Amino acid sequence: MSIIEKLSYVRLAVADLARAAEFAEGIVGLQRVEAEEGVALFRSDFRDHALALVQRAEGDGASASLGLELRDTEALEALAERLSARGLKPWRGSEADCAARRCKAMAGVRLRGGLALEFVVRPLASGWRYHGPRDAGIVGFSSVVIGSTDVEADVALWREALGARVSDWVGEGAYLAIDGAHHRVLLLPSERDGLMEMQFEVEGMDQVMQAGYFLQSRQVPVVSGPGRNPASGALFISFRGPEEMRFGYVAEGAAQDGLARQFPATRAGFCAWGSGSTVPEYGGEP
Repeated sequence: MSIIEKLSYVRLAVADLARAAEFAEGIVGLQRVEAEEGVALFRSDFRDHALALVQRAEGDGASASLGLELRDTEALEALAERLSARGLKPWRGSEADCAARRCKAMAGVRLRGGLALEFVVRPLASGWRYHGPRDAGIVGFSSVVIGSTDVEADVALWREALGARVSDWVGEGAYLAIDGAHHRVLLLPSERDGLMEMQFEVEGMDQVMQAGYFLQSRQVPVVSGPGRNPASGALFISFRGPEEMRFGYVAEGAAQDGLARQFPATRAGFCAWGSGSTVPEYGGEP
């Protein structure tokens, strides 16, 4: 059983904060909320924020964090012990760390390639209705895609330490479920470790297809889709933002509670419509 209640946020360090924030607001359609200098926070739903962009100091490398909500501090303590037993080195969040993430308590662990998993308790929710700067039809923060140079080890971490369930396989990649959705995390074999894409659920097919026309009109590179995922049944479109970050919209996905199925690592395993992709990890041609 998963100890992760839900995805909470993605936190990215960027070299050009103004450009990245403009893209998140004007292209992706996220609602900007007040934050301290050097940070840009964005809402997509009931969460206080789903995306945090942080100004990267000169000389620092790129970094990303995935926030995962736990039920309480007891679950946080138990998880820290399990991670330590696996040879990892979890760190405890200070008051300043918790204030920056707008949560009650937190701990984290840094994985290969620099991606951090941040486990948060009682992250702040907003009492105000989400209202984006444009009508992208966003319903909420849906899922992430993570690249891995050792998928077997990473799947074991998510299953054994975090309680995630493999709902389906695509090649050696794994769709990981933590709630009633088909998946919240897709782990894919890659030549580099790290966060590959952040996906937002939209209302339906119309919004996915409209996004294609909107992105084309703004000359934003679409890297995958529009299409339909054979495993989840979700409609999707993925596009590239500043500093190589990818965003996506998904809609109409269905749960998979039976035996995990095996899909091919070819493009047909990622899209039932036959749409192309420029991402090798998605079975595409660069």
